[in-house]
Amino acid sequence: MSTELIAGINLGHIVYSVSVLLVTFVVSLVARLITSRLKSRLRKKTATSLAAQIIDGIDEPLLGLILLWGVFLAVIGLPPVGVYATPIRQGFTVFAIIMVVYTIIRVQGDALTWYVRRIRRRRPQAKMMRTMLPMARRTNSIILLVIGILVIMDQLGIAIAPLVAGLGIAGLAVALALQGTLSDFFAGINILTDGSIRVGDYIELEGGLAGYVDQIGWRTTRIRMLADNMIIIPNSRLASSIATNYNFPAEEMSVYLTVGVAYSSDLDHVERVTLEVAKQVMGDTEGSVEGYEPSVWFNNFADSNITFWVVLRAYGQMEMWRLKHNFIKALLRRYNQEGIEISFPARSLYFKDSPPLRDATDSPGPRGGGRAE
Repeated sequence: MSTELIAGINLGHIVYSVSVLLVTFVVSLVARLITSRLKSRLRKKTATSLAAQIIDGIDEPLLGLILLWGVFLAVIGLPPVGVYATPIRQGFTVFAIIMVVYTIIRVQGDALTWYVRRIRRRRPQAKMMRTMLPMARRTNSIILLVIGILVIMDQLGIAIAPLVAGLGIAGLAVALALQGTLSDFFAGINILTDGSIRVGDYIELEGGLAGYVDQIGWRTTRIRMLADNMIIIPNSRLASSIATNYNFPAEEMSVYLTVGVAYSSDLDHVERVTLEVAKQVMGDTEGSVEGYEPSVWFNNFADSNITFWVVLRAYGQMEMWRLKHNFIKALLRRYNQEGIEISFPARSLYFKDSPPLRDATDSPGPRGGGRAE
């Protein structure tokens, strides 16, 4: 085995390298089998197991590290490679650090996603976490990436302290040059942590612009209007403006409708029929609040009718419109069946110097005079 084959490599070196590669391959297969079975058992207990998601995140990088380590051991033992042992070791170390940082970024993203799913029943909290999730993942990823770069530079023998000092001075200059951008950034952080505006909320801004919050980014917030147009507003403007959030503090929202009936109507009968229709429509309409008791409130003697409020309850803006749509159709149909009159405005016109209008049984008045209704 001491016979040299090529460049100082003998049969023993080849046997050693091939053995290391075979052992590495077997170890990687065993590790793959163990992680697959472990994930299967965990998901049998809970479909959304955090441990299973963490194993998903480290599965492929772990196999990559095992193969990388095997190749390193197999190559470093060859005589021609020994001369370049230090740069090869540094290269493998850098690659291993990159794999570890990549794995941690994946795991932290999966953990945050799992936590949001875990609290899905507590709707306001889950909605706030879903809003903060994209920025939290990006921020954590950037921090981990910077740490990884610093560790790699340290492994390569690059002095970090002067670089950090230089970055501090450069950061001050950048901060002065990008005051507006930083203002939007910190305003976005304020909006996210405050929790009063979340992704998916229907908000109305000063000036009448309204829509669903689509994304809260580092610099701007995107609001999707009902016409499917996108409003892009800087975070600093949004943080300093007056906004009405129709989904805060609760997802539910009251639905108010004004109805008017004739003065000759039996108000007790009107109230009973209206409540029956309201309960039926809320039970049949998707998006209405289950178990909510609608109410009727008479509030005004108007010019031609008695008006009252009907109060319903829905989960969102589109659901509110659907509930109003179904209720109005059902109420008009039921009023027609019950003989309840929804009166309309009427006006009487009198002509100057005209005798009063007589009954139909009397003889008609002089031409040119009278009253028209």
